[in-house]
Amino acid sequence: MGMNKGLKRFLLVVLVFMMALFCIYAADSAGSAGSGASNSGVNGSATSGSETLVPKTLIEKFSYVVGYRTGSYYYAYKYQLYPEMLDEFAILGDEDYTAGTPRYTATQMDQIVNDYIADYTSRRVALAVTNRQAAEDFLEENAKSKDVHTTASGLQYRIIKQGTGAHPQQTDTVELDYELKLLDGTVMDSSYARGAHSSFPLANVIAGFSEGCQLMPLGSHYIFYIHPDLGYGENGAGTIEPNSLLVFEVETYSIVE
Repeated sequence: MGMNKGLKRFLLVVLVFMMALFCIYAADSAGSAGSGASNSGVNGSATSGSETLVPKTLIEKFSYVVGYRTGSYYYAYKYQLYPEMLDEFAILGDEDYTAGTPRYTATQMDQIVNDYIADYTSRRVALAVTNRQAAEDFLEENAKSKDVHTTASGLQYRIIKQGTGAHPQQTDTVELDYELKLLDGTVMDSSYARGAHSSFPLANVIAGFSEGCQLMPLGSHYIFYIHPDLGYGENGAGTIEPNSLLVFEVETYSIVE
């Protein structure tokens, strides 16, 4: 008896997911936060017109295959594993799955996945080496500034304003504002831009951010310079590349009871 279409697709989802996890493990072994997106699914019309869209490059083909094989699970792969995937080609793949008109055989799809994962892993390993060196070069120079302090862990910080309140502990949840930048000045996240304070349990954030907040009496305004080992490390996080230096501007307000 043949396997029904829904079960077959579910098993393919599991296969692709396991291959993705293997890729992450391989990158970690060779080289040795957080973000998500809300979307109801991939189903929809491709923005450039799916009837004229043809996958040509490896990333276009890979996006198509993941969309074909995973449907609405595509966004989990994009935002948790492979952020450079292209929505319009994933949508095309999902549409072709629904129509029963695949552009590649199962063997060809397997090869596309293998080729992309090998290419992506290689590039991530190279980025991890380059970014780590850039981070360490910056921190070495930054430490020479008179107003920059360095802790035993290697966290660097600059005091803009010293508050007079209590020091948060690792077990506390702190209300604060923050802006995260990369070494090149790119803003990755900002509560200032959203116009609302954020609250973080310090036990559930990256080590450098947690340590820095515990140094700050409430009412303080600091800048943290976070080594990759105290940040997202070799994995990176979403569009934050592996071994990226993180620069956080932080103002603390209160401990959330």
